[in-house]
Amino acid sequence: MTKVSVVIPAYNRLGMVEHAVESALVQTLNDVEVVVVDDGSTDGTSSVLKDKLGDCIGYFYQKNQGRSVARNRGARISTGEYLVFLDSDDLLMPWGLETMAGFLDSKPDVDIVYADGYYCDEEGNDIELVSKGRPPVDLDSILETLVLHNVIGPPHLAMVRRSSLEVLGYPYFDETLRGTEDTDFWLRLAAQGARFACLDVPVGKYCLHGANASKKHSPNWERRWQSLVRGRRKVLCAEFFPTLSVATRRQFLHNMLLVALRDDVQAQEEVLQSPQFRALPLSDQAYLLYYVGIDNIMYHRAFKLGRERLRQSVRADGKRIQYRFILFLSQLGGPVVRLVISLRRRFGELRRRGVIDHSLAPHWREGQ
Repeated sequence: MTKVSVVIPAYNRLGMVEHAVESALVQTLNDVEVVVVDDGSTDGTSSVLKDKLGDCIGYFYQKNQGRSVARNRGARISTGEYLVFLDSDDLLMPWGLETMAGFLDSKPDVDIVYADGYYCDEEGNDIELVSKGRPPVDLDSILETLVLHNVIGPPHLAMVRRSSLEVLGYPYFDETLRGTEDTDFWLRLAAQGARFACLDVPVGKYCLHGANASKKHSPNWERRWQSLVRGRRKVLCAEFFPTLSVATRRQFLHNMLLVALRDDVQAQEEVLQSPQFRALPLSDQAYLLYYVGIDNIMYHRAFKLGRERLRQSVRADGKRIQYRFILFLSQLGGPVVRLVISLRRRFGELRRRGVIDHSLAPHWREGQ
């Protein structure tokens, strides 16, 4: 069995995929196979992979079906004891695979090790460490963190045992998700009890460029956003969700209601009527109702609906002066509420000025 397999899905990455493949081929670890699954490229990517790199890699072509399908196929074809999933526009450090494989060799009780890396520009120049944008992580309860943040970030910064994938079951990556499938992948591994470990060593680079799928101007942004929403619904309905702490469930629902579903008041209402929401303590229900109500008034001009949610928040927790005060102000109309809330937020920003974290971290700041 090969020690490490690097699986690279590629779709129309002419000019980038060659660098990604070469970064996997020049590793200090010798026992490495590189499996590239071309997901129906039409821009000449296939020519580069077959003609220039074909003798060094396993190359497989499929009609365009998405990155998850390509990763799953590559994982099944590969033979490595450990796997790394490298996107075709990213890079591995020369020592990356040896560092992570050596750690897993020395820690047989660890299933996934993830390390640090750099965000870089299109020329490969380092911008900042990925770890700068990671929130604190308790590895003994990493599921709680992964529900809220994909702390691993770019998937090639992690190495996973093949045996863990076999326990997870096929398909490893959810093929219905486009753009958030890696978040779902790590979550399901954690939910099944996989043990994670972290290394404070840069092992790869995540390249920032105009064609990043996570960019809002990307033609795939809408599809990716809908995938994010589906992923959030999947977590909400997961068997493990009721086992999470109240604080994590409340924060997850806050993010879902006010980020993923901000533009869909009907979907917000469905969540507010869900058993998962009703299972929260009344004080936490009131908190969420209050902020959803404010959101409806501020951004949707759905004043009547927002005011009703404010009433519900007061009924759930009438002790909070803040809730009662805004509900009272709502008698004066939506413009007054919007003015007061805007001023409060502005003062809050001024108080926080100087301590706001401006790190890049697109993998979790945008909800992945």
